[in-house]
Amino acid sequence: MGQSKSAAVLNLYNSYSAKLLGYIYEVVQNKPIAEQYLSAVFNDVPNELEEFSKSGTSAFCRLQIMAREKLVHFFESLENDTDKRAWENLPWVNNRYVTLMTSFQQQVFCDIHYQCKSAGSIAIELSKTEEEIRKTLKECFTIIRNGRNNERVH
Repeated sequence: MGQSKSAAVLNLYNSYSAKLLGYIYEVVQNKPIAEQYLSAVFNDVPNELEEFSKSGTSAFCRLQIMAREKLVHFFESLENDTDKRAWENLPWVNNRYVTLMTSFQQQVFCDIHYQCKSAGSIAIELSKTEEEIRKTLKECFTIIRNGRNNERVH
């Protein structure tokens, strides 16, 4: 990026902040908390500008990764059963694609996609191989892709 750091950050903010806020809001289901996470992500952007300038890097995908890293703390804060029940009832957990998955597929998909866990850590937790976890994640994406394709047909 040939721009100054502040101009580059401002450009990223203007281009992606609304979309990223929506993404974060879907996870935390609370606008003030989502705005705090958005702010935290953009506070780190100046230190990550080199990542944004790499060839083939999607700026929004990089921002999503940064948000997921921040949101790990949100998931770790679900300390008691009430918090965990509230988490399980969030609308995005019960979306039409996830409901098509088996409970094991749901666990793998949500652990990787929303909780930013690695395939290796999930494999250890569930006493499975990393290959089994990766295969299950591929199955999840097939379910989502097929569900979207079916919606386009009708």
